[in-house]
Amino acid sequence: MKKHILLLSYSLLSSTMLAQTKGLPELIQGILQHSPALKGQRNLIKMGQVKTQIQESYAKPIIGAEIGITRIDPVAKASFNFGGGNSTLQFQPNMNYNSQFVANHVLYDWGRNAMAIEKTRLETQLSQAQVEQQEFQMGFQIANLYQQIIFNKKAIQVQKSQLKRLENNFQVIQQQIALGEAIEYDKISQQVKMANQESKILESENQVARMLDYLSTLLGANAEVYLVENPQIWQAQTAKPIESFTNPEISQIKAQEEIINKSIELAKSENTPTLAGLATLGLKNGYVPRINGETPSFGDDFKVNSVLGLKLSIPIYAGKRASYQTELATIQKERVAFQLEDAQEKLGTDWRQAQLNHQNYVKKAATQKEVVAQAQYALELANTRFKQGLIRRIELDQAESILEESQLMQAQFDYQVNLQQLELYRIQGIKIW
Repeated sequence: MKKHILLLSYSLLSSTMLAQTKGLPELIQGILQHSPALKGQRNLIKMGQVKTQIQESYAKPIIGAEIGITRIDPVAKASFNFGGGNSTLQFQPNMNYNSQFVANHVLYDWGRNAMAIEKTRLETQLSQAQVEQQEFQMGFQIANLYQQIIFNKKAIQVQKSQLKRLENNFQVIQQQIALGEAIEYDKISQQVKMANQESKILESENQVARMLDYLSTLLGANAEVYLVENPQIWQAQTAKPIESFTNPEISQIKAQEEIINKSIELAKSENTPTLAGLATLGLKNGYVPRINGETPSFGDDFKVNSVLGLKLSIPIYAGKRASYQTELATIQKERVAFQLEDAQEKLGTDWRQAQLNHQNYVKKAATQKEVVAQAQYALELANTRFKQGLIRRIELDQAESILEESQLMQAQFDYQVNLQQLELYRIQGIKIW
């Protein structure tokens, strides 16, 4: 019995710990893993790895087998007198049989293939950087949507609290009508306010449901279990040099720059020679000439033959193609350098603005908390005075509206603080998952 109790306690504890681990980081990870679009993009990395293997295969020998049958008519013949009679000598048979293994291998190409292999690896790294950039962008889009859901849920709580106050006041109005201290108009007016508040709550709930449905579609599961009432509060980011940012956009541009540098090296190597080796080993007939049309025996006619050779290919003139390719790659390098400079400048501007906005909303949020506290105290006084008949209905309505607006404004400022903090993380290239 004790063992069962311990197992049950362990299961409950494990379930609790698992539930506690769910939040925004886990939601982002789940969506990134489930996304079919990202899965398709990740195949580009696999394709790049295969391209590298293909390029590496050019450094290995090529071995093949050849089998050929050739019929030649006519063939050259020579007639001469031998031993008192005419004889015919045929140097090549009509039917020629040839089978051989052929091997070709580039022995030395002055590093051209090695540079091509390195280029394919850099292209794979670029694909990896592009995938990471897409994941990074999607991750922060999800984070922003997540914060919007949390804000709307807080707004719904405020709206429901306001509805509860309206319902309580409605009960007071009914009592006042019974005592002759209020009129039917006050009752109808309060019912309209309650209906309007219910409509606002319904619209907010529908908006949350739509956003949750979108996240659930991205996740392939119910995203609501990842919502937490009090989401993580990130630490404020201090000023840093732009060069230290690891934003995927910068990483992608730098990856392009490395590919172009390697392309320039490859273009300059187009005019280098290539040293290759050739070897053949096979079986061929026709080594013994035909005399008077007689076919020699198989052992005499078919012989093993081999060829070994070296070939040095030296480019002499190709219409300045290598020079043009080098010039084109150099222009592309300048273009990428301008892109990098532009991206860094934009990130610098975004960073400074996000810092200013973050500081501004932090101050507003702190001030707004005091405003909410004052509005709550003012409403308590107004409720007491209204029940005592010291103020009119319109004055109580004003106090309720001020509190609701103050609470919504506080939720809005908290929401903006989180958004600006997310923006600071995004600009720096820091993952929150």
